[in-house]
Amino acid sequence: MDILRAACGIMLLLTVALNAAADSAPAFTMSLTLADGGQRATLAFDGLALMTGNLEAQSFFPPGKVADYTGFQYLRDNDPDNMGHNTSFLTRVANNVIYILSDSQLAQLETLATNQLSQINLYGYKRFALMKAFRRLIESDLPAGSTGLKLSNVKQVSRELYLIDGQISFDRALLYANILNSLTAEQKAYLDAMKGKGWNSWPDIPNNQISSKMRGLAPGTSVAVMTYAGDLYSWYAGSLTADVYFCPERHGTYYGGFYIKDAPAVGHEGYSISEQLTATAGAALCDSSKGYVTSSQAAAISSLVNTQRNNLYAGPTNIVQIRTQIATLLRSLLTSTASSASVNAQVLALSGSYGDLDGENNYNYATVFSQVYNTLTADQKIRLAALRQSIMSGTYADGTTFDFSVCTTPFLYSSPIVDQTILTPFMGDTDYLFLNIPKPVILVANAELDCGWVYQNASATATSSLGPHQSTLTVDIIDPAGNSTFSLTVTQTPVSGGGTYGVGNGGAVAVVDDPGHNPLVKQIQGSLRSDDSAGIGDCLLHIVVTGDQGASASIDFTITVRRLGDITGDGHVTAADRVAWNKNLNAVPSGLDANGAAYTRRHFDLDHDGKISAADRVLLSQVMNGISLP
Repeated sequence: MDILRAACGIMLLLTVALNAAADSAPAFTMSLTLADGGQRATLAFDGLALMTGNLEAQSFFPPGKVADYTGFQYLRDNDPDNMGHNTSFLTRVANNVIYILSDSQLAQLETLATNQLSQINLYGYKRFALMKAFRRLIESDLPAGSTGLKLSNVKQVSRELYLIDGQISFDRALLYANILNSLTAEQKAYLDAMKGKGWNSWPDIPNNQISSKMRGLAPGTSVAVMTYAGDLYSWYAGSLTADVYFCPERHGTYYGGFYIKDAPAVGHEGYSISEQLTATAGAALCDSSKGYVTSSQAAAISSLVNTQRNNLYAGPTNIVQIRTQIATLLRSLLTSTASSASVNAQVLALSGSYGDLDGENNYNYATVFSQVYNTLTADQKIRLAALRQSIMSGTYADGTTFDFSVCTTPFLYSSPIVDQTILTPFMGDTDYLFLNIPKPVILVANAELDCGWVYQNASATATSSLGPHQSTLTVDIIDPAGNSTFSLTVTQTPVSGGGTYGVGNGGAVAVVDDPGHNPLVKQIQGSLRSDDSAGIGDCLLHIVVTGDQGASASIDFTITVRRLGDITGDGHVTAADRVAWNKNLNAVPSGLDANGAAYTRRHFDLDHDGKISAADRVLLSQVMNGISLP
């Protein structure tokens, strides 16, 4: 508690310390963020985005707005070269950090990215419930018996989001503290030389100079590592003031404002976003003199500034206060991690309260936006839509024209969601956000086989040192319900006629528990070969995952059981398989198998001993000649 008392002692809401690296005060401060004018323009801009956009646009959300207690937003907003909102800003900061990190330090960031990916994704997916409810509200798509949003349930969903954010923030801070405390004198000197300077003065480390360090990272992992690297620098070079700071749009994130501002910049390195866009476009809804809304409509939008005031910064418990407490706790890890468990518990408790306050504010935002929208005339809606298009269309420096005014795909952060069925559990039923009914308990599962086919096994392969021919089934969970344990069952159904394999009476497999005792992993082994046709063909796997909170999810997968020796995958063991085996032995390219897959060791290692040898050719010949196998 001493840490928090000290934080409150330095937390004068409208007073900001001078930037120690500059002769004048920073351009963007908490006093500017909290000023009525900035808040009014930002809220109006959010309202404009909701009224003229769609659910797809609402979902666009920069990943840097999650776990934002390292001062990166402050660094961006106060770049002395005014490059903070250029698309290359993060790239330049992160590349410099990655450039100096040792392999072991970078490996820690990669591990963190892998470990946090499910949490980060869960946070992004859970946002859809509120976004869908706010869209339903403005479109008057209310469930029977409802007159509007249910405040307690909106706050509960918001609390759950902030609890995820709090855990992500703590885990990052703990690792950042360990890495920063492991920096060598040379590494510190490099970062010290960057402190107090801007984008133009930092070394320009191109992507190809760090490509060897980033090679092999999955896209999601790579994005996370870049974010972490930027955080490391801003936390190292910053202060508590910077950590607490947030930009005005930090808390109204469900309405599509980020899409309006950022969509034209995505994929266009060097594109700069106007820092005046929020103010100029927001004026359309909060300033009747601009000709878009009446004075009463503008007054309704402007009233939100006062409505949110206590929750934001003026009440006995408020967002700025809580952010200061959380940031102070996290920064204490730089000094010592001995009390990290206590810090974690306090951060989560504060994050839950943070979510309650922001949930109530967003309940009020969405309610007023809906009320104003339903008083707009058809002509007003047309003019506001035209304003949106004028902002989101234009011509790039290379002469290419663009128009992003209509968003056509939902996003997980800034990445398009290709398989939109994953969103169904999160927003398929949002009635609970309008009515006094329980929130649905949901579980989302995705499954993957490391190979879509498996050979039958003979007695010799079933007892090989590597185990039988098998494919590994891994189930990934997105768990909004907070289950502690899971059970996984797999049932099989042979596909009549062999299915896509074209021969046999349907595949048969053995489902075996993971040797590493992971309940969400199973080994799918080819059946024991009794003759040349039994147990081959396609096999439908029905996978059911059940959590201890009662939620469950099911997935269907098909795996093909091939004849042992059917290297080409055409359903038969013939001379063509021997040709393919010989080509592989002589390093002659074999092309693709009958399923369009490139040949791998799995195709040719028939006895499953981990190597391709003469023993595999002998086994192939035995099958071709009808000789019984050992």
